[in-house]
Amino acid sequence: MPSIEQQHISEAEIHKFIELIGLKLAAPGRYSALLVANLLGGALSGTQNPAKIIHEIELLERGEPGRFKKPIQNKHPPLKGLWHKHYMQDGLASMAQNIQKGLNWFDIPLFKQMIQDAENAEEERFVEPHHVPALAADIVSGNWQRLAERQALSGEWIVFAKHEGQNYYLTIATHDSDTHQHVREQIDQVCCVEFSFLTQLLADAEEA
Repeated sequence: MPSIEQQHISEAEIHKFIELIGLKLAAPGRYSALLVANLLGGALSGTQNPAKIIHEIELLERGEPGRFKKPIQNKHPPLKGLWHKHYMQDGLASMAQNIQKGLNWFDIPLFKQMIQDAENAEEERFVEPHHVPALAADIVSGNWQRLAERQALSGEWIVFAKHEGQNYYLTIATHDSDTHQHVREQIDQVCCVEFSFLTQLLADAEEA
């Protein structure tokens, strides 16, 4: 099977992809070629389902919160002035990140309850093998649901700009601040050409 670099994709096929994933309908005229390239690359490589990103864009467009943190405006260079919204990255790394976050926030409520029940009964009790599945479910699905109810699930970033009351979707990025300079360079090279307001928006943010 040819690599992504070896696959020659026509302009018509790209237009079809944009329509197929729902991006054109979700944000007509307000998405960049850079974002499309990111989504297409993820889909072709099998590393990211674009539907997860489009779903978060649709929620943003409707003003609905979803399960993740509220959109945040970046306060520090190189992405200062732009906004980001979380989406769920495919793979185990993102799941592990949220499981750890759930443990930090909530610990293991079921285990705490078992301890409390033993203390109330004035009994010495031990965790037995038949307890393990329920405890594991509380750590994973239980804490996941608790984070979702608080709109606190973490994921990677959809980077967008706000202009005249509308969102312009530029690219996707990771939490890793070491990569943000490269992301900014791509935005300067591609998105600032596509959206004339963006250069001034970024310049104003840097001076603020």
